[in-house]
Amino acid sequence: MAVNWKRLADQHQEYTESDFQKAASRLLVDQVLYQARLVQRSDYDLIARFEKEFTEALDLFGYQLDHNSRERYLAAVPMFPDVSKIPLVHTLLALVLRKLYDHHMQRGTLNAGIAGVSLSELEIAFAESTGRSLEMKPQSKLLDLMDAMKRWGIARAVKDDSLGELTTYVEILPGIQSLITQRSLAMLKAHAEVLYEPEGNDLEIIGGDGS
Repeated sequence: MAVNWKRLADQHQEYTESDFQKAASRLLVDQVLYQARLVQRSDYDLIARFEKEFTEALDLFGYQLDHNSRERYLAAVPMFPDVSKIPLVHTLLALVLRKLYDHHMQRGTLNAGIAGVSLSELEIAFAESTGRSLEMKPQSKLLDLMDAMKRWGIARAVKDDSLGELTTYVEILPGIQSLITQRSLAMLKAHAEVLYEPEGNDLEIIGGDGS
């Protein structure tokens, strides 16, 4: 039987039908919900409580629900991801971010499941992995790229002035483990290689668990 939000709301009257609809919509739009993010917390808590029902609902749209209770996030993972329309630079950046995340995980330098990466570390890793330069200036171009990663729920640019000087760094979020898996890594790498014209080198991106 298909999920019926109204029936579920009638059974649990602390919620309304629109609460369930809103949570499902937010998960599909944001792709990853983090319990630590205030704007996502109520939707995360609702989906986590009714995980079975939301799993059934997402299946109707071709998504799997991945709940990482340790890192406290929920991810809507497409069963049949279409990478063909993703721009090359976005593809390469996502691959490099996953490689950096695995690197920090192996070193034990994650903080609450988040990998903090300086812009210089990102720039070097991108060049070493792809043989290309990541456009860092003007910084607005890099921030536009990071906005795309933020929409995917895998990374975000953070501005910090705690030391009296404004600095920007990147947080690679734990949801990258669910959205950039070994399967999607291979698909993204294949997509990149179709568009890519390396200068005598193959892409050196896939590494770590990627599971």
